Amino acid sequence: MSEIKGQLLGLLIVLAIFGVVGGSLMKAFGNTSDTIVKRVEEQVSLM
Repeated sequence: MSEIKGQLLGLLIVLAIFGVVGGSLMKAFGNTSDTIVKRVEEQVSLM
């Protein structure tokens, strides 16, 4: 029983880590895409 609890705890820790990393990557990509859209719109408006 103890072994199963340890494995479940390890699985939860891994999922939590992936969640944090995934969330931060999504935020970074979202900010980057917003910046790219703004720059493209600026360049198009200059033409």
